Amino acid sequence: MLMLLAGLLIGMRMAKRMVNDFTDSRPMELPAVKLTSEEIEQVRTRVKTFNEDMKAGRSTPPLTLTADEINALIVTDPEAKGLKGKMYVTIQGDQVKSAVSMPMGELGLGLFKKRYLNGDATLSVSLRNGILRVYAHDINVKGKPLPAVYMQKIRDVNWADGFNNDTNASAALNKLQSIEVKDGKVLITPAEKPPPNQ
Repeated sequence: MLMLLAGLLIGMRMAKRMVNDFTDSRPMELPAVKLTSEEIEQVRTRVKTFNEDMKAGRSTPPLTLTADEINALIVTDPEAKGLKGKMYVTIQGDQVKSAVSMPMGELGLGLFKKRYLNGDATLSVSLRNGILRVYAHDINVKGKPLPAVYMQKIRDVNWADGFNNDTNASAALNKLQSIEVKDGKVLITPAEKPPPNQ
């Protein structure tokens, strides 16, 4: 009984430390989008044309997006509303970094659902069988790595579930062959059209 009580006290102390050291009661303010309204409109037009070509079955080259363009789409595109105010992306070579301000409940840590995880994350981005996968490899909060016990749970959460569960976004994802991060950009390649019957 004493051991059980001691375990509960230690668990409560760890939870309290997690709340104080690694979460906040409010989301943090993310950096502002760097593109002008005209540049944002140009990006949205490129994305719209790319999507329309895929829907119509027309041959189209891969779509390339910079981090600034992705951040502009997160803020302005209705299909990205699930990420608005939660992520600000940077790309370093083949690696995606992000300032994050995520409700803890969305990260699989319901115990802290009224708290926010504000920090910096290293993310992996991939597309397989029409499912977009965005997972956190590591997260630093207030200059310290998130404890492994919590990071293990967060690593199982696909941050792109909002896209995959959206009917329009899911239909578009099914028409893609791959999403790659290389040379500081995201490369989105449409699926190859099957050859016509002869």
